[in-house]
Amino acid sequence: MIKDVWKKFDETELRHSSVHHLLAVDTLLTEQGYVRATDVANYLQLSRASVSITLKKLRDKGYIVEDQNKFLNLSEKGRELTTAVLSKRRLVETFFARVLGVSPVIAEEEACKVEHLLTDVTSARLLTFIGLYLSDNPQAVNFRKEFARYVHQCDEQSCTVCTNVCYFAGKEELLHG
Repeated sequence: MIKDVWKKFDETELRHSSVHHLLAVDTLLTEQGYVRATDVANYLQLSRASVSITLKKLRDKGYIVEDQNKFLNLSEKGRELTTAVLSKRRLVETFFARVLGVSPVIAEEEACKVEHLLTDVTSARLLTFIGLYLSDNPQAVNFRKEFARYVHQCDEQSCTVCTNVCYFAGKEELLHG
């Protein structure tokens, strides 16, 4: 039931900030070949103590491993999660920027907000939609042209898309890019 959907945000295996700690480990491994907790703290601009607490939780859950010299690495489970999150981020960012025409900066920020909340099913359907939308298929080409010309007209009294009252009434500049 929709009234309980908000509870699912807390049901994810990891919180958004924990995922960013994993992504930081991944990025730093790629950029410099090694990672310690202080590197993650510096990268995320967080306190060493805060990062240490999160990294311990990630170790306990099996997402990262630490060697005897305190160097961090992603476990297979951590690598799978970061790959999935980065793929979903790129997918959503592509949708926002190349399909909806949102600026690249906003597309990146918005994609970061939702990347780890999308299911694989939704992500796969989004990939299919983007693939068709950006293809040379004549119907897709025509749809892109129509979409670029389309101007949505809101009715201030009722809206079949928003709720009972149109959220965008009086905000037409948002609808027309």
